[in-house]
Amino acid sequence: MSCAFGQSLPTIAKIPDLPPDYLLRDWDKTAHEFDKLVFDRNRTGKFLPLIWEDKAKIVNDVNGFGLPTYVGDSRQSSETNIHEAITSMASVLNGILLGNDRSTHAAMLSAHFDRKNGIGLYLNQPGSTGGSFWYDLLPSLLFTQIYKHYPQITGYQEQFLSTVHKWAEITDQLGQNFDYTGYDFRKKKPVNQGWIEADVVAGLACLQYVGWKETADDDHLRIAEKCLDWMDLRKINPYYESLAPYGAYASAVYNAENNGTHQTGKFIEWVLAGDNPRKWGMIGEMWNGTPVHGLIGSVYPEYEYAFAMNTFQAIGIMTPIARYEDHFAKDLAKWVLHVASNARFFYPDSWPPSQQTSYSWAQKNDPLFSIPYEGIRKQGTLRRYPENDRMKTGMLRLGHSTNPDKDMFLTADAEGKIHYAGTIELPDTTSHSLIIVIRHRKIENDIRFLIKGREDLHGTFQNKLRDDQKIQFSGEGQIEIILEAQGLKPGEVIKVQDMVVESRLPNPPHVGGDATIHGWAQTDLGLYGGSNVGFLASLIEPTNIEAILAINPVITDILKPEAFPTRIFFNPHPRTQSIKWDVGKNSVRIYDAIANRILSENASGQQTFVIPAREAVMLVMTPANKSLTRTHGHLVCDGIVIDFNP
Repeated sequence: MSCAFGQSLPTIAKIPDLPPDYLLRDWDKTAHEFDKLVFDRNRTGKFLPLIWEDKAKIVNDVNGFGLPTYVGDSRQSSETNIHEAITSMASVLNGILLGNDRSTHAAMLSAHFDRKNGIGLYLNQPGSTGGSFWYDLLPSLLFTQIYKHYPQITGYQEQFLSTVHKWAEITDQLGQNFDYTGYDFRKKKPVNQGWIEADVVAGLACLQYVGWKETADDDHLRIAEKCLDWMDLRKINPYYESLAPYGAYASAVYNAENNGTHQTGKFIEWVLAGDNPRKWGMIGEMWNGTPVHGLIGSVYPEYEYAFAMNTFQAIGIMTPIARYEDHFAKDLAKWVLHVASNARFFYPDSWPPSQQTSYSWAQKNDPLFSIPYEGIRKQGTLRRYPENDRMKTGMLRLGHSTNPDKDMFLTADAEGKIHYAGTIELPDTTSHSLIIVIRHRKIENDIRFLIKGREDLHGTFQNKLRDDQKIQFSGEGQIEIILEAQGLKPGEVIKVQDMVVESRLPNPPHVGGDATIHGWAQTDLGLYGGSNVGFLASLIEPTNIEAILAINPVITDILKPEAFPTRIFFNPHPRTQSIKWDVGKNSVRIYDAIANRILSENASGQQTFVIPAREAVMLVMTPANKSLTRTHGHLVCDGIVIDFNP
């Protein structure tokens, strides 16, 4: 089968075979403890219990449950009854992947299915109207995976059919243009809010392919093909946040099952390479001695930030690609190995208390440290926004400077002038940067900013097309930021996207998150990220050789395919290694799907396998008494594919 990048993935090829300072966290223990903690209604302590019952029935006549995005979230609690589907759904899926019965909580997720408004979709928050593709499509993808495990839950089949049908309609409406921010489900039209989330096409390709597999409706296959064709032709990497991995998976499954030639390698690299406009991808380096290879997040220079959610989710969705296009198996296994070692740095017990923001809560209330931080920042920075907005001239029309999620709109007075002032309390560090960002207008007028009392600290946007400015300075205490403009038209609006002081912390990297910086929560411990840990925990098991993992490429497969026990073993060491693995009590045939050869016709119990240096095997254990046949180009045993297009 053709592959745009040959037999390897360039980004993964650049990182070491053996993770530096390799250490394997007990991921099974971490994931099980997370599952226990978040669903324990009797847990006591500050901000506990985490779970609450949602009886509001805002969009569906079903009692649901809520979990906060962060521990101590000021926006989301039983009092506000605001909660996100992506957190609740991933938490349920986490338990399912671990083998726990989460059917009761799965049924309660229907509280997020928007029935009353006629939308017929799972949306991130009950009653939301849309506006960000990844927030709006990810719940449908998570629901689809949960549905494959629990199709018997009342209402689930109807909800699944509605989900794939509604998104099919939207996909057809979008035609060949996916360069939007999101979709307004009430007005039934795409929206553009100043940034592009075109990787929605990847999530739609996956959802529609699963819809075809589930319903045999060729219209869903047609739409999946349309999305994959668009991806093939796309020259600019569209990866934005969390949807691109689904497109790589959809491509691999489509190719394997339909003898397709879609560019799976290209789509995997979309996730890893970091060459998209947002600079989102895989970290491939050490951060001040801390190995973070393999983690997913921002690779934007000076703003590098690895995220727990994106890391766990990406390997969970993309590792199954190894079964469908086995020439990627070795590199995918190498990636999983790095994540298995380096994702430990998301957790409080991997850092000294002085290098994190929320250790005291975790130590007291989560002694097994099962809830990770939102992420890791390479630079170790804090961001603080102005407070006490004051307008000497002009008007602050919309937004305010202390909310970084909302742009600030400054309106000129009758003489075309603006004078804004806001104060910032500098943190106890020595190095700061004042950052001002003005978006979406040609800067023609004299827009000036300064720190009051510091004549050397000023800048201007006069006659400049660039829309961001940065001034570095030192100091402590309180400062006043002033933004002035003149020569505007009366009533003209200046849109300020960012006005912030970024302070560099000592001893980077810095583990924490955005929650305490922006005042969203009292900790940076993120349930929305930790809820995805089951992807990693279910994928891997240790072996008798350190740093050689048994990786299960079936367990997180969205399609939940019928398959024989399959494990990938990658040897990162410079010498041949012999691993021992128990293949079970019953006699099995052992087949290597990478080398396309039978290793044993009849084996049982503990077996020894020799793996050359820096190579991998993908072992499939089939019943020894069942013959192998070729069907439609695949190697099949008892009606089950064990090797696609060998």
